[in-house]
Amino acid sequence: MHKRLQLLALILSLINLPNLAQPSASLYFTTAIPVDDFSEYNSNVGFGGAMELFLFSPSEKLPYGFGINLSYIGYGIHFLEDPDSEHLDMSFNKANNFASAHILFQIAPHTGSVRPYFETLFGGSYIFSRTEMGYAYHHPQTLWVDDWVWSYGWGVGLKLLAHGDPVFNSGSVYLDLKVRYMMSTETTYLDRNSVAFYDGVIEYNLIKSKTDMVIVFLGLFFFF
Repeated sequence: MHKRLQLLALILSLINLPNLAQPSASLYFTTAIPVDDFSEYNSNVGFGGAMELFLFSPSEKLPYGFGINLSYIGYGIHFLEDPDSEHLDMSFNKANNFASAHILFQIAPHTGSVRPYFETLFGGSYIFSRTEMGYAYHHPQTLWVDDWVWSYGWGVGLKLLAHGDPVFNSGSVYLDLKVRYMMSTETTYLDRNSVAFYDGVIEYNLIKSKTDMVIVFLGLFFFF
């Protein structure tokens, strides 16, 4: 009998989710700083963007939100040189780009013009690098290196009311500032400093390590 009551309570809570739901979305500009092992092999700071969709946002009855985070981080174009002539007709390298998807949980106040919050997330990233090199007398060669890595992390942030009502969220817009610490499993990625071009062949080395990073977010949070 006790188990039946628990099952009934769970079903009723699921049925009631639409009434508790406060859908929202956010858009961010991001800056990613490599840390730990990743910083030893990649000294560049990454830039990119992110989008988050909350299926339901924190409310009075449920102080947590659940959503999806989609993001992209690139570590810039690196122009390569010939060690002899210091010139290549085609010589660029876009190394270690991160296209990521994560499930996101957030704990935050459901009202107020200033809303501090804590969040955690889990998912993964597709890491890819593209290099193209060649002389006028060589057919250009293209190198593609990619891998997948599981990642997880936590963050803290602050939402500041920019437009709308701090109590009735519908139609409100918040300025959103946050910092996340993201950790990962080990993965293989390109050592961009090892890339060279000899006799029409691209030579390179791979690095195996974790890709931990600190990511700073600046964006807008919209309630529907």
